[in-house]
Amino acid sequence: MSITQLILIILAVVAIVWGIYTLLKSIRQKNQDVLATDAIEHDKDGLPIIPRHQRPEPQESQLFKAEITSDNPKGEVKLSADDTELHLDNYPANGGFANANANANANANVTKSANDKLLAETHTFVENENDAFSMLANATETITPVVHTFDENQLKNDSFTDNSPILDTHIQAQIDEEQNSPLNNAIQNINISIFPNQQFVDIKGDYLLELIDKYGLKFGAMNMFHRYENKDGTGLLWFSLMMIDNEGISPFDLNRLPMQTMKGLVLFLSLPHPRPVQGFDSMMSIAGLLANDLNATVYDDTGEPINKENTQAMRELAINFGR
Repeated sequence: MSITQLILIILAVVAIVWGIYTLLKSIRQKNQDVLATDAIEHDKDGLPIIPRHQRPEPQESQLFKAEITSDNPKGEVKLSADDTELHLDNYPANGGFANANANANANANVTKSANDKLLAETHTFVENENDAFSMLANATETITPVVHTFDENQLKNDSFTDNSPILDTHIQAQIDEEQNSPLNNAIQNINISIFPNQQFVDIKGDYLLELIDKYGLKFGAMNMFHRYENKDGTGLLWFSLMMIDNEGISPFDLNRLPMQTMKGLVLFLSLPHPRPVQGFDSMMSIAGLLANDLNATVYDDTGEPINKENTQAMRELAINFGR
């Protein structure tokens, strides 16, 4: 081991010892501070109570001294139980407490003036109480919404040009109810049917749609086609149309109808009807036209082909129903 290495080892040991000493000293000092703090007593407010001998001495500038006079050249303050009165003989007439009294009087005058002003305003408000309530009423009128009224006769004479979707829907519902009243209030039906003349020939749906449009039938209530008083679909319901498929009498499905085929058709007049003759004659007329276009035959509800006798019987039933 060389001398240099030995010196370095000694220096390292000295540094370690010095560090340990410094650490222990700081820990000891910290513990002494904690112990000193814990040893200090505190009052009820948590303030420390320092013993008199540990209190710092006051500086000279912080000491209170009396006025230095010929009688008291050192400015000492002497207190005794025999002399506790305040003597004002040495105060000038226009200074000291005299100035304080003047200031107090001035403040009193200002306060009195403010009180007199407030009292006058109060008297004015009481005297003008009615005016105050009038102002309140006027303010209430300004925030009250104005309700406008209209003359009923003027409303009747006015014409409305703007469309109202809600009103139009309501009116259309009433029209539909009146139009379809025979169907909605039906007690009995007069039925006729149409079947192709050839046994294994069906009616094609796409061709039927052409005929339906040709003779003015409209798709509507209960998924059936209906013929109304007017060809455009207005007026009273005359009669209705359904189809006959493998399952029997069925309503129409517009999405499937162009691709469907059917065995036959059923036309019926709902009773009671407000105009049974017009409804029956319209049904028989359009049934004959459909049968001619479809190369088919019209039958009554018993399965007999239509002739003068059963046609007249059904017509009389429609006329006399409900009498």
